[in-house]
This record gives sequence, C-alpha cells and structure tokens, in this order.
Amino acid sequence: MRSRKRLLISAAIVYLFAYAVASYLDLWTTKVALNRSGAHEGNAFVTSGATYLTTRAWIINIVGGVIMLGCIVFSAAYAARTETQWLRHPIASFKNVYLNPWATTAIRVSPLHLLSIAVAFVVMRLMAAVNNLLIYFHGFAPLGWSIEFLSKLVPVPLAFGLVIFTLFYLLAILVSPLAAKLISSWQAA
Repeated sequence: MRSRKRLLISAAIVYLFAYAVASYLDLWTTKVALNRSGAHEGNAFVTSGATYLTTRAWIINIVGGVIMLGCIVFSAAYAARTETQWLRHPIASFKNVYLNPWATTAIRVSPLHLLSIAVAFVVMRLMAAVNNLLIYFHGFAPLGWSIEFLSKLVPVPLAFGLVIFTLFYLLAILVSPLAAKLISSWQAA
C-alpha cells in the first residue's frame, strides 16, 4: 500500500514537471513566433482576431494539466489491471474502443491508453514549441501550414481541431511502447 502511494506521488511529480516545462516552452515560443512580421497563432481558442490571449492560453494549459494529471494517476492506480498482452503489443491495443475507462472490458487496456495520451500531450507541446521556432526563424511551420490549408475547406476552429487531434492520436500510438514499459515497471513495483 505504501509503495503504491509512493508510485502515485512520484508519477504525478515527474509528470507535472515535464508538463510544466513543455507548456512553458510552447507558450513562450508562441509569443516569440508572434513577434515575426506576418505571423499569427493558428490556435483559434487562444486568439481574438489577431490578438493572442495569454491569460486564456494559460487557463487552457492549467485545465489540460489537471486532465493529464488525472490520466497519470489513473494509469498508476490501475497499472496492475493492465493485461500483459497489451503491454507486449501496445500499438495493437489501440484497436480497443470504449467510452468508460473503468468498465470491466476497458480496464484491461485503459491505463495504457491514458498514460499514452498523457505522454503524447507533453511530446505534442514540445513539437508545438519547435513549430513556433520554425515560424520565428523561417516564417513557415508544418502545423500552421496544415491548419491554414484545412481552413480553406472548413472553419478555422475545426481545421485546428482536426490537425491537432490527428497529431495527438498518432503520437499517443507512437509513445504507447514507452507507456507499456512504464506500466510494466509499475506492475513490478
């Protein structure tokens, strides 16, 4: 029991540190990129016209952090219930679809998925920071280009959501082997 509590606290602290660093880099590089003439923020949820809403960006960041921390705590708390077959084949585990991560059929894989999502979120924030630096130094970045291209076909918020959700989902799948190793180590603890 004591080791389980230590595991939860350790996982939460490490994740919060990683999330804070990645978030700061993303938000700071966004401000840097916006200093370039002609640059604009592709995230329609943190802008009003051409104005970047820093406070709103931080609020969204904090809410996202709480949600992702919940994913970490859930994964650490239920790591023992993750089935070995999904830890051996984490990418294949994403063929399992469910709405309730606590459901009997889902709990055998949901800790892996939620941990993958949380890790992917940090990676995505780091990618966003690199994307912002590309905007600042070169005036072009792949995420912004993708959002801009799609926004010719659909409203900007939808274009942003499609690009970011697709990237996020793919990253969650790609980091799932790392998440599987973490859950395996938590099971052994």
